[in-house]
Amino acid sequence: MKKSIRPIFLLSGLLMTGIGSYATAQDAPRAMHEGAEASRGHSYDPVAATQKRLAEMRQKLNLKPTQHAAWETFSNALIADAKGQMQSREKMMSTMGRDHENMPTPEKMEKMAAMMRSHADSLSKAAADTKAFYGVLSPEQKTIFDLFSKNAWNDSMREHMHHEMH
Repeated sequence: MKKSIRPIFLLSGLLMTGIGSYATAQDAPRAMHEGAEASRGHSYDPVAATQKRLAEMRQKLNLKPTQHAAWETFSNALIADAKGQMQSREKMMSTMGRDHENMPTPEKMEKMAAMMRSHADSLSKAAADTKAFYGVLSPEQKTIFDLFSKNAWNDSMREHMHHEMH
């Protein structure tokens, strides 16, 4: 019995290491982008970016008066989440700081796991908020919402490339 559990623990450790590396790799382009913008006097503001995307989405959806309350709940939740992410990132940066590279590996992994749990919780809440708002949309608005959400990443990347080239 003990022999069959050992590979599971090994696999679990390897999986966590891989996830941590993947998450770090996913944040690297944004971190480089933020660093490049900061060096030019700009910094990434997740609250402003969220507000901008929400304003664009609201305009495209052409909401009916009966949908305004649901929109306010949805948009306020996303803005609050962006503020929370910004505060969480600032807290993480101040906690880890320059000592991150010198931290023992198990401690790094614990901090990464805590950060990932926090991100997963935020994503679950955002999914629930989105589902509630999505439920009040007409079929046409749902199509617009889906297309807007699908294209938001591409637009963000094009904007990033434009800033990098100029």
